[in-house]
Amino acid sequence: MQRVKLANVLLESNDRFQDYPSLYCRTSKSVPFDESKGAFTLFPYEKFDFATFFNVFSNKKWRRYTVVDNVHVHLELCGDCEVSFIEIRETLAKPKRIRLGAERIASQEFKTIEFEFNNENAELLSFEIVTYGLCLFRNGYYYSQVNEADVRPVELALATTTFRQEQFIIPNIELIKSRILESDEVMNAHFHLHVVDNGRTLDAEGLSGPSVTVHPNKNVGGAGGFTRGIIEALRQQGTEATHVLLMDDDVQVSPESLIRTFNVLSLVNEEYQDAFISGAMISYERQNEFYEDVGWVRSDGLYGPVKPRLDIEDLEDVVKNDSLEIRKPNRYAGWWYCCIPTNVIKREGLPLPIFIRGDDAEYGNRAANRFITMNGICVWHLTLALKFRAHLERYQVPRNSLIAQSTTGVFSGVDFMEQFRHNVQLDFKTLNYDAVEQSLDALEDYLKGPRFIMEDRGEEILKKQAKLNEQLVDLAEIDDPRLDFAVIDPTALFNVTERTFFERLVDYLTYSGHRLPDFLLKDDLAIIPWDGWFYPAKKTRLRKNVLAVSLDGRQGVLRTMDKKRFRRLHKRYAKLMKQYRSQAESVAAEYRAARDEMTSLPFWMKYLEID
Repeated sequence: MQRVKLANVLLESNDRFQDYPSLYCRTSKSVPFDESKGAFTLFPYEKFDFATFFNVFSNKKWRRYTVVDNVHVHLELCGDCEVSFIEIRETLAKPKRIRLGAERIASQEFKTIEFEFNNENAELLSFEIVTYGLCLFRNGYYYSQVNEADVRPVELALATTTFRQEQFIIPNIELIKSRILESDEVMNAHFHLHVVDNGRTLDAEGLSGPSVTVHPNKNVGGAGGFTRGIIEALRQQGTEATHVLLMDDDVQVSPESLIRTFNVLSLVNEEYQDAFISGAMISYERQNEFYEDVGWVRSDGLYGPVKPRLDIEDLEDVVKNDSLEIRKPNRYAGWWYCCIPTNVIKREGLPLPIFIRGDDAEYGNRAANRFITMNGICVWHLTLALKFRAHLERYQVPRNSLIAQSTTGVFSGVDFMEQFRHNVQLDFKTLNYDAVEQSLDALEDYLKGPRFIMEDRGEEILKKQAKLNEQLVDLAEIDDPRLDFAVIDPTALFNVTERTFFERLVDYLTYSGHRLPDFLLKDDLAIIPWDGWFYPAKKTRLRKNVLAVSLDGRQGVLRTMDKKRFRRLHKRYAKLMKQYRSQAESVAAEYRAARDEMTSLPFWMKYLEID
């Protein structure tokens, strides 16, 4: 039998540990690191609860995903304290803690405590330390005894694509070097970091080194950058990667998440050997806020997380995060943290050349049969990037969704045209004509067939579409006397009033007044949210002017009804819809026929201009 570490007990010396201590350990005192002793200080007469997002052990998940059938904890402590070993159960009320055993030590030298958790059905396992004097803590970890033959050889390649995000990517490189490559972790000799630099602004020679390679790349978007990373992982010097971990550039990496990912892969069972490991997206701005680990596509074409938002400093939500079993169709793992077995890539082919947005959803639907998620495997992602950006939501997403569905047959039962029609009508009614243009461009470019996206024009298209985006300005800069009397309450922006049948009929037939004479329209200012999804029907009905306001109520953009532009765009809309109805099957057949070429290595080598 071989002792295999599963997860370290994580305490850190950084701002996050100070600002969000309950991600690591719940206590009323700080837990400073003593450099001279190489250990963390536990102050006297305190309780230190390790049932947290990073330090609770996901017992059921480890046993489901891997060959693990026994779990132990190893702790090294100095001082006078008692350690209690805990099982945590989910209940209809608050999580229930069950004490499984305890051990007391009183020593001026470091003593090792080890305990085996015998309850194989426990959801989560953890421990608590109560101190009766000043104590020191170091080198804690969970481990298992496994047959040597059950430990799989793993070569993990991390591929991150960056475009002028030096403030994130350089610290991440340094952190990975110090915490992984220069550590005594088993994975340090079986790990390679590939940084694909789409902006060509990094010092490739200076940042590269043993097990780190920076690849200058032309700007081919996230899809092209990640594909370059996959290709480099498959042909890296030394040993070919067995798994590729795709990671965004606007994130803070958690080295311990990488370690746990490697350990899961080393012990994964046959049932989950082809699964994708999907790390959680945690908010960079609010670092206890869980956004998503696995996403799904609804039947109406909207994308969203499978799980609700969670506060991962709260034990109840930590338990919920591991125990929630939500079955949804068309699931995928976002490429902010997605680990893919290379044998799956060889079987299913490479991603589609769709530049940005939807590449991860398409590939997850095409290639993943299962997903692995777990407390403690995550990145902190810049969630400001999740705000509405029309060139992505109105052009890239609908175009790429239709391309993906036609090419590889993913997203079964999803009607993306339903969401397309909804978006066009919503943007007409909220006077956002530029967004209508972007939606129509998306459908028009989809109908051009696969050769259009197989040419390297993604950056050119994105720049063109981005120019159509509305630019928010401070409200004080908007020269309109009606703003002097306007009451802007961000909390009231999303108030909904139920519409009568007659009101619905008016909105539908007139596009909120576009088809009515001016004397029937109202001159007062409608104040609505600038988010691209909400339909404030009562506010926009028969209004000539709309002020779309940011969610904090500080910025906005003034829109004015333009009937001439409406007529021109609506005529184009009707023409495109007619074209779509007549050509949908033939265009989809063209995409299907191009699938093997678009996802092949020769195509991508030529597209990326690499040897």
